[in-house]
Amino acid sequence: MRTLEVPVLIVGGGGSGLTASNILADLGVESLLIERHLSTSHLPKAHYLNPRTMEIYRQHGVADAVYEASAPRDMMAKVHWYTSLGGDGPVDRVRLLTADALGGGAYKAAYDEKSASPPANVPQIRLEPVLSEHATRRNPGRVLYRHELISFTQDAHSVSAVVRDLEAGEDIAVKASYMIAADAGKTVGPALGVAIGGTTNLAEVASVHFSGDLSSYVLEDDCVLRVFVRPDRPIGRGGFSGGMLTLGPKHWDGRSEEWLIAWAHMDGEERVTPENAEAQVQDYLKIDQPLKIHQVSYWTVEGVLADSFQKGRVLIVGDAAHKHAPFAGLGLNSGIQDAHNVCWKLALVLKGLAPPDLLTSYERERRPVVADNAAWSLFAFENKPIMMASLGIMASAPVEANVARVQKLIADNAGGESRRQRLTDVSTILRTEFSVHDLEMGYTYPNGAIVDDGGDFPPRDPMGHHYTQSSRPGCRLPHAWLEHQGDRVSTHDLVPMGGFLLLTGAKSDDWRAAADKLSAETGLTLRVVRVGPGGDAADPSGKWRELSGVEDDGVVLARPDGFVAYRAPRQADAYQALRAAMGTILAGGVNARSRAAEPVA
Repeated sequence: MRTLEVPVLIVGGGGSGLTASNILADLGVESLLIERHLSTSHLPKAHYLNPRTMEIYRQHGVADAVYEASAPRDMMAKVHWYTSLGGDGPVDRVRLLTADALGGGAYKAAYDEKSASPPANVPQIRLEPVLSEHATRRNPGRVLYRHELISFTQDAHSVSAVVRDLEAGEDIAVKASYMIAADAGKTVGPALGVAIGGTTNLAEVASVHFSGDLSSYVLEDDCVLRVFVRPDRPIGRGGFSGGMLTLGPKHWDGRSEEWLIAWAHMDGEERVTPENAEAQVQDYLKIDQPLKIHQVSYWTVEGVLADSFQKGRVLIVGDAAHKHAPFAGLGLNSGIQDAHNVCWKLALVLKGLAPPDLLTSYERERRPVVADNAAWSLFAFENKPIMMASLGIMASAPVEANVARVQKLIADNAGGESRRQRLTDVSTILRTEFSVHDLEMGYTYPNGAIVDDGGDFPPRDPMGHHYTQSSRPGCRLPHAWLEHQGDRVSTHDLVPMGGFLLLTGAKSDDWRAAADKLSAETGLTLRVVRVGPGGDAADPSGKWRELSGVEDDGVVLARPDGFVAYRAPRQADAYQALRAAMGTILAGGVNARSRAAEPVA
């Protein structure tokens, strides 16, 4: 049996695993990624990449390629609600509602103020090839498709695995210092006894990926998601109706080459199959256009969470650790952010720059965040019956009554006007699904690899919308535009690859000397940027000074993942303070407390 030694074995080549492969390569850590399938995903799956995810891809040189594959931003700014695309009935072809969405429209200014990286819209069938291409280029011969994990064991020093080359029929013995399980919970978690619990089977949904010319039906070009409400059909469990995604890849309006439609499968209803999918989609949309069917799949609405994200030398990320309902678009983004969190820690540990204790902060930081995200996705799903009721549609009512109420809604009279105003007022709840800026950016790590300064965390929006930036340790580093060496850069652009950033005031020479001394002693990368008059960077808008929370002789210390780890409002003994802070951070945090395992509500 051929043998191979590698610092990190990554099991699973989806969004999280491929992201980890790219990040580790940038951090100078060799990895081997194995994926049992022939290539990247053949299903569109997730599509929305939020600003925090795009900041990660910006940091690691992938963002430009992702944006190139994305819908243009002004073509993903809205979500429209329709009764149908075609048909000639009394409630057919009606646009019931339009809402701003995905960081566009009325939300664009707030998104742009707080990040240099706007969101993107790239279905997973297009994202994963981009990630795979970059990972293969950075790790030649170490991204292996049609390779399956057969078995593994671990001890105090390493993970030993048997990997099968499914094409050659040969086994490979792989010895790794650590393993990242990104296999959607199929193999590694069950072998380790990891339990996954939460809420599941709230609705069964049929998805159909197809091609077809819909340009005579789809007339607007500001939307990649259309929600369909069919009053003349029974309502699915949970009040879920259906939706259609524009998939591009060249056009993102009615000329889109590909589409994905999903609707709730009713008990007793004929199942969608590859053979009948064309007729079912035509019937659902009320169109007679010929369609080419690519894939038919089913999924359930659920929110589940693993009881552990780390077992010894195995770190569990993405769908292997948590599965989300798609509402609010937090699932894939959470998995990518898992990989980002764990990889810089692995790099420092493997290079001998941090003790293994640093890795224990991964679960303490990420599990509470993804528990909240999974619960929020279900919360957004719970709002669907509220929206349906505001349209006058009741799951318990016969379809004739629902059609009659929608007719009243669209009527050109005082009653119709009142019903439409009610719908407009209730529709503000849609921001809990289509504009969750605070969920995307405002999550914090209060019990992780930080030095807790006792300050208040910024307020969280109970509707998940308004995000408040803060330099409090445990928060994402606030974004502000600075002028540095003749360039306009974000504060996030200054974080060194695999290193720490000290943003100081103009009167802070001691912090630079302290960082240089500590770096020489430890081998850590500590970059100091003085902001202010006479410093390394200018703050022309004054935004950084407003957000930093420190005086001219203070410091904000950001980790390699762009989260604030330490803050000193004023300078004391800079070297001793920095040395103590780094010791705490690299040990995983002195205030570390494990959050009790809990199911997702």
